[in-house]
Amino acid sequence: MDLLLIRHGQSIANAKGLLISTDKDGLTELGKAQSVSLAATLERFAFRPARIHCSPWARARQTAELLFGTSQPITFDARLAETNPGIYGSWLEADFNLAYPDFNTNIRNRYEGGESHLDMAERVQAWVECEVRPEVQSTGLIVAVAHGGPISVVLQHLLGVPIETHYPSFTVPNASFTYLKWRADMNRYCLERAGHV
Repeated sequence: MDLLLIRHGQSIANAKGLLISTDKDGLTELGKAQSVSLAATLERFAFRPARIHCSPWARARQTAELLFGTSQPITFDARLAETNPGIYGSWLEADFNLAYPDFNTNIRNRYEGGESHLDMAERVQAWVECEVRPEVQSTGLIVAVAHGGPISVVLQHLLGVPIETHYPSFTVPNASFTYLKWRADMNRYCLERAGHV
C-alpha cells in the first residue's frame, strides 16, 4: 500500500505560538477552512484511502472528520500523537526555548511530566512497523492524519534518515499532505508528491 501523511489544520495553539499544547487543542476557524480546502485537493489528486489512521488529539481528529466525514471508519491510534510536553503544554514556544536553550540538542531530553521526542519517535516507528510495513505488497492507500513531529518520524524512518542525530529532518506546514509510493522494484517507499493549501 502507498502512504499518505496529513498534518492537521491550524490549531488554537499554533495560532498562539504555544509549545505543542495538549490533546484538547482544537482547530481554529482558519484550521477548519484549511481542512475543507485540503479535502478538495485530495479529491483532485484522486487519493482514495483504503484505511484511515488518526492521532486521537482533538486537532487531528477534527481534521480527519472534515476531510473524510463518516464515509469511512477512522482508527484513532495514540501512537500517532504528538510528543507529550507535560507541564509545559501551556507555555509559549519562544519562552520555553529561552528558558531551556539546550533542550532540543538531545532528542532524549524529556519534558517534565511528559515524554521525550525519542519516546514519541519510538512509538511512531512501532506504528509504522505494525500498520504500514506488513501491507506494502497490498494495493491501496493508507492515510495517517497526525502532527508535525510524528510525520517527520515516519518520513525519516521510511526514507532512512537517522532519528537520534537529525530530528526533525522534515517540517511540514498545517493542512499539508505528503504522499509516499511503494516501489516494489526498489523494495522501498519513495516520496512522490507533497503539498499544502
